[in-house]
Amino acid sequence: MQDYINAAQTLITTLNAPPQAHSVWVKTDVVDGEFVRSLCVSVRPGFKSKIKIPAEHQGIPVVEVPWPKGA
Repeated sequence: MQDYINAAQTLITTLNAPPQAHSVWVKTDVVDGEFVRSLCVSVRPGFKSKIKIPAEHQGIPVVEVPWPKGA
Protein backbone atom coordinates (compact mmCIF):
# COMPACT_ATOMS: atom_id res chain seq x y z
CA MET A 1 0.00 0.00 0.00
CA GLN A 2 2.85 2.38 0.80
CA ASP A 3 4.03 2.25 -2.82
CA TYR A 4 0.59 3.48 -3.95
CA ILE A 5 0.60 6.27 -1.37
CA ASN A 6 4.07 7.39 -2.43
CA ALA A 7 3.05 7.23 -6.10
CA ALA A 8 -0.06 9.34 -5.39
CA GLN A 9 1.99 11.97 -3.55
CA THR A 10 4.62 12.26 -6.26
CA LEU A 11 1.97 12.22 -9.01
CA ILE A 12 0.38 15.30 -7.44
CA THR A 13 3.67 17.20 -7.72
CA THR A 14 4.27 15.84 -11.24
CA LEU A 15 0.91 17.20 -12.45
CA ASN A 16 2.16 20.68 -11.50
CA ALA A 17 -1.36 22.13 -11.29
CA PRO A 18 -3.34 24.06 -8.66
CA PRO A 19 -5.04 21.85 -6.07
CA GLN A 20 -8.56 22.79 -7.22
CA ALA A 21 -7.76 21.49 -10.74
CA HIS A 22 -7.47 17.80 -9.91
CA SER A 23 -8.05 15.02 -7.44
CA VAL A 24 -5.68 12.08 -6.87
CA TRP A 25 -6.54 9.06 -4.73
CA VAL A 26 -5.93 5.37 -4.19
CA LYS A 27 -9.03 3.23 -4.63
CA THR A 28 -9.22 -0.25 -3.11
CA ASP A 29 -11.66 -2.88 -4.38
CA VAL A 30 -12.13 -6.53 -3.53
CA VAL A 31 -12.08 -8.83 -6.55
CA ASP A 32 -12.45 -12.58 -6.00
CA GLY A 33 -11.48 -12.16 -2.35
CA GLU A 34 -8.30 -10.23 -3.19
CA PHE A 35 -7.61 -6.54 -2.59
CA VAL A 36 -7.01 -4.66 -5.84
CA ARG A 37 -5.70 -1.10 -5.70
CA SER A 38 -5.92 1.60 -8.36
CA LEU A 39 -4.17 4.96 -8.59
CA CYS A 40 -6.95 7.31 -9.75
CA VAL A 41 -6.92 10.86 -11.10
CA SER A 42 -9.78 13.18 -11.93
CA VAL A 43 -9.28 16.55 -13.64
CA ARG A 44 -11.72 19.46 -13.47
CA PRO A 45 -13.07 20.09 -17.00
CA GLY A 46 -11.69 23.65 -17.20
CA PHE A 47 -8.16 22.33 -16.69
CA LYS A 48 -8.40 19.27 -18.96
CA SER A 49 -6.24 20.76 -21.73
CA LYS A 50 -3.60 22.03 -19.27
CA ILE A 51 -2.92 18.79 -17.37
CA LYS A 52 -1.35 15.71 -18.94
CA ILE A 53 -2.18 12.50 -17.10
CA PRO A 54 0.42 9.76 -17.58
CA ALA A 55 -0.63 6.19 -18.40
CA GLU A 56 1.49 5.00 -15.49
CA HIS A 57 3.47 6.55 -12.67
CA GLN A 58 6.32 4.79 -10.86
CA GLY A 59 5.30 1.54 -12.54
CA ILE A 60 1.69 1.80 -11.36
CA PRO A 61 -1.08 2.25 -13.97
CA VAL A 62 -3.01 5.51 -13.62
CA VAL A 63 -6.79 5.37 -14.06
CA GLU A 64 -8.46 8.58 -15.24
CA VAL A 65 -11.90 9.01 -13.69
CA PRO A 66 -14.33 11.63 -15.06
CA TRP A 67 -14.88 14.71 -12.89
CA PRO A 68 -18.30 14.47 -11.16
CA LYS A 69 -21.07 16.34 -12.97
CA GLY A 70 -22.17 19.49 -11.20
CA ALA A 71 -19.05 19.69 -9.05
